[in-house]
Amino acid sequence: MRLTFQLIPTLFCLLTCTSDVVQGQRRTCQPSLREIVHMANSLTMKKFPCFEMEVPDIFEDTENSSTPKLFPEESSCSQLVMTMNDFETLCRAVTVLQQVSNSCPFPKLSNMLRNLMHLVNQTKCPVNETKITKLQDFLSKLKTINQKIFSKSAQF
Repeated sequence: MRLTFQLIPTLFCLLTCTSDVVQGQRRTCQPSLREIVHMANSLTMKKFPCFEMEVPDIFEDTENSSTPKLFPEESSCSQLVMTMNDFETLCRAVTVLQQVSNSCPFPKLSNMLRNLMHLVNQTKCPVNETKITKLQDFLSKLKTINQKIFSKSAQF
């Protein structure tokens, strides 16, 4: 009987720690998603430097694919990004925002880039530069994707 009383706290701790590990990714990644949505929203509502800048339209060739695949293990938030399609899109967004921040150093764009890098933990993804869009439209689409990911992650 004494052994049972000693095991109860240990088992409770193991269960609690395990759930914290599972919930940990969501706790560390959801604030990044929320901040990206908030910054994209504030940037698209008013004009800012580089508002009309032309950037590659990374969203054009990713709209139809939603097949779940294996994600790079380096990504701390890959379990929240439900499909490889979303993951690749966010990775391409990192590449585009790196290019933008080099020619348009704007603090909110830099913060958005930092949060995206936290989500995908990659900085080099191929970007097709044949189709172009305005930075404002790019940010609006990026906001929509992050809202979708955030709403899915809140369900878990």
